[in-house]
Order: sequence, then C-alpha cells, then structure tokens
Amino acid sequence: MHPRALRPLLRLSLAALPWLAAMLAQPLSATPAYVTIGTGALNGVYYPTGGAICRLLNDDSSNHGLHCTVQSTSGSIANLAALAKGDIQLALVQSDVLYHAAHGSGPFAGQTPNDQLRSLLRLHKESLTLLASATSNISTLADIEGKRVDLGAPNSGDRVTSRALLDAMGWQESQFAVPPVASASNRLEGLCNGTLDAAFLVAGHPNQGIVDLTGRCQARLIPIEGEQVDKLLKQYPYYERSRIGANLYPGQTSAVATFAVTAELVAEASLPEDQVRTLRDVLSRNLKQFTRLHPALTTLTPESMQAGDILPLHPGMLDAAPTLLPDAPSGAEATSGALPTAPSAPTSAATPLEGAEVLPEQPAGATLPASPDAVTTEQAPALTTLPTQAEAAITQGSQPDAAGVTTPSAAKSTAPTATPAPVSPSGASSVTGDTPAPAQ
Repeated sequence: MHPRALRPLLRLSLAALPWLAAMLAQPLSATPAYVTIGTGALNGVYYPTGGAICRLLNDDSSNHGLHCTVQSTSGSIANLAALAKGDIQLALVQSDVLYHAAHGSGPFAGQTPNDQLRSLLRLHKESLTLLASATSNISTLADIEGKRVDLGAPNSGDRVTSRALLDAMGWQESQFAVPPVASASNRLEGLCNGTLDAAFLVAGHPNQGIVDLTGRCQARLIPIEGEQVDKLLKQYPYYERSRIGANLYPGQTSAVATFAVTAELVAEASLPEDQVRTLRDVLSRNLKQFTRLHPALTTLTPESMQAGDILPLHPGMLDAAPTLLPDAPSGAEATSGALPTAPSAPTSAATPLEGAEVLPEQPAGATLPASPDAVTTEQAPALTTLPTQAEAAITQGSQPDAAGVTTPSAAKSTAPTATPAPVSPSGASSVTGDTPAPAQ
C-alpha cells in the first residue's frame, strides 16, 4: 500500500489515543458475587441485624461487587442447617448453639463435630428472657416450677438455652405442663389468652415481639438469677451475666437480671476470602452507621466485635482491618433512649425492613453433615477507629427503614435514609393476627 494511503489511518489512530488512554484509566468493575444471610423471625433482632449488614454491603456494591440478601428463618439451628446445605452463605447463630455444633453436643449429640464452620464477627448480646403472663402470680424464677411454661420450640436456640437453665436448676421438662400450640409462629399467644403461665426465649433487646406482649397483654419480665445460675455461668464460658435495661418495655421500670449468649456471624470455610474481607472492611469503615440501624447494636465496638474462641477464624478475617470512616453528614437525627412505655404497643407482629426481600422461612432441626473435630482458633485483628464525632442514634424500638437488599437479578439497590416508621418489604407477605414468637 502507498504511504499516502496510510496517512488517514495514522491520523485516526492518533486521534483515538487519548480516548483509549482514558478508557484504560477507568477502574474495572468488580465481578458480581451474591451472599444470603440466614437470620431469624421478622419481629426479632436477627432479621434487622442481617438487614443492616445487607444494607451497608449493597450501598457500596458498585465498588466491591458483593450483593446481599437477608432471609428470615426460625433461628440458629435452622441457619446452621441451611449453611451446611449451601442455601445461605452467612448465618447468625447464638454462641451456645454454635459451641454444640462445633463439639457434637446438645442438639447435635450423636453427630460428628463440624469443623467447616468459621467465625467472622461477634455481635450483640442475646439474653435468656423469662416472660410471665399478667395473671400467673409468678414473680421469681422458682415460681415457674409446675406451671404451664413454654421452653421454646423443639430444635430451637430458645430450647437449647432454657434446657441448660433447667439442668442447672435440677428440673425436668416433665415438671412443666405445656399446652399444645397451633404453630411455632404463635406459640407465645398463650401469654395473652390465658393458656400459658410463662415462656422462655433468647432475644436481643429491645425486641419488637416483646414490646407487643408486654404492651398488649401486660406480660412481665422475670429475673433469672440465683446460686444455680451463678454455677451455670462458671461452668460454661459461652454464657455471661446480663441485664435487660430498665424502661425498654411497657410496665418494665427497672432492670432485669439474667444471663446471655452472643450473636455470632459465621460462614463455611469454603466462603471465598475476598468476600469475607469485603464484608469485614465495609462494616469496619461504617461501624458507626451500622450501630445506628438497630438499638441492640448501639453498644458494639471494634473490640467487642472480635470473634470468640468457639470456632476458628475465617482466613478472610486475619489480615489488618481498615480504619473507621468519619461520620457522613445526615439529615434529621433520631434520638436515642429507652422504648416508650405508652400503652399503644404495636399489634402487628412483623416489623420487617423496607426493601428487604424475605426468602421462604427455613425449618429448624435439620441434621448437619458429619466432619472431623474442630480445630483451634486464631485471634482476629481488632477493627480500628478514629476519634468519635457527634453521633446520631436511631430511636429505641424502631427498625431500620431499608436493608438495601438485592437479589441476584438486580445489580444494586439504593437504600433511602432511615426513618423511624418501618415499611413492609416488597415481596414479603404481611403478618397479622397472633403474635409470632419473637425468637432471636
């Protein structure tokens, strides 16, 4: 070809060079990945906690590519079963249930200890809560002996913890008369209709289901304390002393002594390290915002969120965590404090997050796969913080307004600013009528 014929092509190539350089300078989009968090009942604390995690992940998914969905389940044991089957990738599990799964004891007796579970983060405390009906004449733990007491649904975290207390007290399940319930979703309605004297549940506080039971039905919180409880706490390190703060519920004017487990965020060892690291980094940078998305999270600190020694740490948690970002400017700030004790307690059981997709509830009690003994654990680096600035806190008892949750078919969901009044999520059926058990 004659050189003159090449000149137009050369000029075109030179003109295209700046455009090509600009394109190459743009950051490459992260490969999309999807995780689902198994949580708990809609009116508990696990569900909005999972929604808060998903909201923060999805708000920044255009940068890191990780998309998150929250799934309502029947709690810890169901979450471990779903995790083992690969139906979910992250799970919220109470610490005593986690210990039993790792050691093949308790509800997992007869199964080989599961060595595939890995710790990510430790979250809020969950207190064993004893509720008594308004007409039961129960004022102490000893008063429940021989009464109609719900010990928790079979194969549930509630039952695991209440059984530990019964063993410490020297009681047998047969000493308590438990009327049949229509379903697990309304098992505590007996506190309102007179068929139940008391009930145990493991819950983070404040809990929307307990707000309903104490407001609508005048159920009362009973202290769990005494010499036998002290021995229980010394014997099992995954239990710790706890107090349910005063004025969290209608009619509850003083703090209530009890003991607690902790909510642990766990995954399988096979979950890719980069996904775990992304989750950790997002929560580290936005810890202040995370703690405002539900009142039960307000006391979390970088130090308190370090996973305990029940499980090995996931490798994605072992390198240095990023520094907490300064507070971003926000609009009107909600106030912090105790739940109001006004008589207008909610009568709707579910208080789900706006925009959070609720996948079908998973049953409890599925058998976990057998695996060799659990291995030893390593210490995770602490999340780091900058000096605190003026903080806003969400009103006690309100739920986050948006989880920002997406499904695999959606690239990203934008989450609106939190408002005190929750809105039912798209795709979630409305729950009305009898109060679901506010587990987890």
